[in-house]
Amino acid sequence: MVLTDRELFLLIICTVFYITLFIVVIQSNRRKIQLLQSRLDNIHAMQKMAVIEHHSQNVGTLFSTPVVLRAKQYLNDGRSMTEGDWAELAEAVNSVYTGFTEKLYSLYNMSEQDYRVSLLIKIRMQPKDIATLTAHSKESVASTRSRLYQKVFGKKGSTKDWDDFVLSI
Repeated sequence: MVLTDRELFLLIICTVFYITLFIVVIQSNRRKIQLLQSRLDNIHAMQKMAVIEHHSQNVGTLFSTPVVLRAKQYLNDGRSMTEGDWAELAEAVNSVYTGFTEKLYSLYNMSEQDYRVSLLIKIRMQPKDIATLTAHSKESVASTRSRLYQKVFGKKGSTKDWDDFVLSI
């Protein structure tokens, strides 16, 4: 079988196209792997610092702050937290867990809901209580937690996996 000039040209073009596509896919995958590795390195560093901080900070004082006590009262009343409460809670959490907010945002550009769920996990609120305080359904809170784990770690994880991670930093 003899190829015409046109058929040979098309064969060469297709071969070059597929080789280029292959290289682009490999490079894209390498970047994704590097990003995930960088996140994991960052996470390990955060967790090591958190262990040191937990020994040096009085974590128990966080649970007796006015904002946490108010949150518990809101739960009794079946109400969600106010904008001012969220700001106060973030300040309280960051004062005990230095740089907590920055650590979270360095891993993933979270929505307000993502961040609030993570704050409440950090103060050891139960998922049903998180749903009440954020005025979302329990299913929405569960979805947020598992989605965040997948976004940050690049693999499927349970809601508990995200909770454990947040508690570790």
